[in-house]
Amino acid sequence: MATVGRRVGRLDVRLVRGDSERLGGRWRQRYPDGTVKAVDLGSWSGTVELRSPDGSELWYSRACGEMTADGYAIADIPPSAFADAVWASRRVGQWKVTVTSPDGGTKRTLGWGYYALSD
Repeated sequence: MATVGRRVGRLDVRLVRGDSERLGGRWRQRYPDGTVKAVDLGSWSGTVELRSPDGSELWYSRACGEMTADGYAIADIPPSAFADAVWASRRVGQWKVTVTSPDGGTKRTLGWGYYALSD
């Protein structure tokens, strides 16, 4: 599987227990002539992950429900996602959204950063 290596800027987010949340990213490609175009992700798959602060433990994963032709991969996180008592000790960590091509040959990180979970 090929992994596309590009610098993706960090974006830190605040999540609120009991609220609906949306996490995702956008892929736009710059061409040699200077034009910028969105990559059609309509047939790709995407995943949003929440991990421990050091990234070693996967705490939550959700498939992206919106994969758009204008480059967006977005997952809707339901209000019940962080209702369990275990989330009281998971107040901070890392998040990341990745997309995978239809043939599984290319995987790309569209967004990442740290999250803070509050009540």
